[in-house]
Amino acid sequence: MRIIQLDRLRGIAVLGLLFLNVYYFALLETGYVALSPANVSDKIIEYINILLLDGRFRSLFCMLFGAALVIQYEKSKDAISLKPRLKCLIVIGLLHGFLIWPGDILLSYGLAGLLALGYLQRSQATLLFHGFAMLLVSSALLVVFMQLGDSETIYRQSSEFHSVISRAPTDLISLIMHNASMFGIMILMLPVLTVWNSLGVMLIGVYCYRQQVFSHGLAKPHLFQVILAVSMMSLASVILLCFAPAQLLAFNDGLVWVNAVFGALLITHINTWISPTSKLSQWLSAVGKLALTCYLMQSFVLVSYFTWIAPDTRLTFNRVDYLQVALVGVGLQLILAPMYLKYFKQGPFEWLLRKYSRSTSNKAQAY
Repeated sequence: MRIIQLDRLRGIAVLGLLFLNVYYFALLETGYVALSPANVSDKIIEYINILLLDGRFRSLFCMLFGAALVIQYEKSKDAISLKPRLKCLIVIGLLHGFLIWPGDILLSYGLAGLLALGYLQRSQATLLFHGFAMLLVSSALLVVFMQLGDSETIYRQSSEFHSVISRAPTDLISLIMHNASMFGIMILMLPVLTVWNSLGVMLIGVYCYRQQVFSHGLAKPHLFQVILAVSMMSLASVILLCFAPAQLLAFNDGLVWVNAVFGALLITHINTWISPTSKLSQWLSAVGKLALTCYLMQSFVLVSYFTWIAPDTRLTFNRVDYLQVALVGVGLQLILAPMYLKYFKQGPFEWLLRKYSRSTSNKAQAY
């Protein structure tokens, strides 16, 4: 039996990802590049992203991945039986990253999930301690890596931006070559940074599932602490972006990773307020049941749009334009997902994942 709160949260997570990923579907190397000076609407949306969105939905997705591992483990009582599904997800992530969009998260989640299997019988105290330790260490490492990189801010009018635009893919071959180079860098970062951040957040998700946070929300003292943490860290991010020199902006990246987990916890609590019989709940749950398909289709459709249909928008779009694209995408998914589930029980990629993971598991048992 499916847990509606988890389906709804998956829907919230996959839809929320679109509001931030949309910039990187257009230009992965830089994301959004502003004019200098930036217009007022750009600044307002940037601050809203910092205060409400940055990293929250990626972390929420990762926490839900941890919860899903617990649910599957409780059914099978065998961690080894979960490996084929995770390996299939790794293959899907590799194909997604190399062929469609190098910003893929599935590869990292699949690898972190394999490591998380060793924690499924550990105590709650161990899960919480190791989860936050990995989160904090990986966030500190991110700051170090960002400090080693180029700290200069580029603008729409700069030669650096036009150099990035000139390298942007415009056909299938150049897209695959671009993806290979960018995703290769992402893969190199996995064992030293990304996987450990994902694993830490997953362990927090395992802890939250066992504490029934996903279904009942946070206890009042913890809710106050989470709200305070999110408020303070979001304010610190805004101050850094407004007043800190470029050399200190790397600290904001590490801060965002930590703040994202607390923000995801706050979203989890708010989710418990939604009535399970409301239309909103039904629409979000439908998207959540098709989360893998929706995630992959977001990148396929929007990478195609920015690469072949309207490549010039990379030069002309401001944040309001990107926001409109994201809102259209969210609206379409909320409409199409419930319609699809009237005729089919699961999405095409969910079906593929289940079919091939079962096939792999059966072959392994035969040997």
